[in-house]
Amino acid sequence: MSLAVEVAPNIAERLNNASAARRWYPFSKDIIDWSVPLSNEWSYMPKGHSVFSGTGLLEQMDNGARSFLERWEMTQLMRNVAHGEHLLNQGILALLWYVDPYDPSYRYLLHEVAEECQHMAMFNQWVRINGDIKTKSAGEQGWAKTISDFTMDIAVRIPEAFWMNVLLFEFIGDDFNQAMRENKELAVGDDGRPMHPILVQIGVTHTSEEARHIAYARKWLEKGMESATEQEVKEIQDLAQVGAQLIIDRRSNLPLHYSEQLEPYVSKEEFDSLRTDSPASLKVIRQLKKLLDEFVNLRIIHPDVMAKWEDSGAFN
Repeated sequence: MSLAVEVAPNIAERLNNASAARRWYPFSKDIIDWSVPLSNEWSYMPKGHSVFSGTGLLEQMDNGARSFLERWEMTQLMRNVAHGEHLLNQGILALLWYVDPYDPSYRYLLHEVAEECQHMAMFNQWVRINGDIKTKSAGEQGWAKTISDFTMDIAVRIPEAFWMNVLLFEFIGDDFNQAMRENKELAVGDDGRPMHPILVQIGVTHTSEEARHIAYARKWLEKGMESATEQEVKEIQDLAQVGAQLIIDRRSNLPLHYSEQLEPYVSKEEFDSLRTDSPASLKVIRQLKKLLDEFVNLRIIHPDVMAKWEDSGAFN
C-alpha cells in the first residue's frame, strides 16, 4: 500500500529547510535556561489564560499562594499537552509506513516527529522541576491510551481526519503559546508580574516550531479535501463535530482535573464553576470559532452544524 501525500513537494522542501536551519533544542542554554529558580516574584500563567483569570479568586491571595496555584495549573497543562504531542507522533509514525521515502514530505514528517519529541521532553522537564505539583495518576494516561490506536488507524485510512485533529489540538492552543512569548505587553500574569523566564523561553521555542506544523497540516487539508470521497467527507465531518463539541462543552482545549492540592484554595464546586465562566474559556472558544470557520470552507464542518452552534450561543 502507498499513500498519496497531499502537500506539494516544494512546500515540504521549504519546511524541511526551515527545520534543518533552525532547531530549537530545549536543553541548549541559549534556548532555555533551566537554572532560573521557581520563586514567587514571577507569574506562572499568561494574562487572561488561567482558569482563575477574572474570577477574583487570585486577587484574594498573597503571592506565595497565587504562584502555587498558577504553577499547579501550568504544570497540569504541560503534562496534558505532552500526551497530546505523543498522540500526534503516533499518527505521523503510522503515516511513515506508507509514504514514499523519496517524497520530501517523508523527511519533513521525520523533522516534525523529532520536534514534537523535543517538545514532550521540554514539557516533561517543566513537570520534573515542579516536583511539588502532583501529576502522576491524574487519569490523563487513560484517555490518551484509549484513543492512541484510533489515531494510528485514522491517520492511514483517512489522513485528512488526522490532520483535522492536529489543527484542533495545535491551532486552538497556539494563542496560549503566543501569550508566553517574550513580549512586554503579553508575557505577564494577571497581576502584572512578569512571566517566569523558563515559561517565556518555552513559549518562544514551542510557537516557532508549531508554526511549521500548523502550516503543513493546513496545506494537506486544503488539497486533500478537494479529492476526498463523499463517504470520507461524511466521516471527517462526524469526527470534526465530535472533537469540536468536546472543546465547546468543557470550554478548554484539554481536560484539566481538580486535585486535592487545590483544597486549601478552592473547592471542586468552585473550581468547576470558575473555569466555565473564566475569560480564558472565552479565548479558547473564540479561537475554536476562527478555526471552524476555515473548516466550513474546507467541507470539514457541515454548514448546518455550524449554524446550530451559532444559534445556540456556543461561541458566546
